[in-house]
Amino acid sequence: MRIRAWIILTGWLLFASTTGYAGEEDVLYAKAIQAARSGRIDFAFMYYNQLDREYPRSRYREQVLLAKGEYFYELPAYVQAKEAFEKLLQEYPQSPGKLFILAYLYKIAAAEGKTDLAGNLRKEILTFRQVGLVFEETKEYKYASPLYRNFRAVFYIDKVEFYRGGELFATVSQ
Repeated sequence: MRIRAWIILTGWLLFASTTGYAGEEDVLYAKAIQAARSGRIDFAFMYYNQLDREYPRSRYREQVLLAKGEYFYELPAYVQAKEAFEKLLQEYPQSPGKLFILAYLYKIAAAEGKTDLAGNLRKEILTFRQVGLVFEETKEYKYASPLYRNFRAVFYIDKVEFYRGGELFATVSQ
């Protein structure tokens, strides 16, 4: 009888602790979002980084990798930023933020003097969407990052302009 009670108690504790961790994941993500909204980027990064360490298979993984890449880019810690962005593209090739991640990687390659890589990224950006600008002069894409930066890409016939927070971030032209 005692063995059965221990088995039931152990099973119940395992079940309770598993559901508690799922709640903790949501709490950490909510704290990261709240810190980012209030402009406390260092705190937001700490919560995103904790999510990455403690929940590597989190449903928030895509946002975590993007936030880490953005944070490291701003330091600048290009090696870590590039690592986060490349991991994101590998794990989420259809990410809605892909175009803007490519822009970050383009800027990093240019800053590091890697002209071949920058050229390849330039081509990938320019052909990202085969935009038919027959009746329009431009085509626009928007994206809000997990660090609460609003991104906008404006495709022209011969170039793409990237805006971050309303300011010009990068221009990629033919």
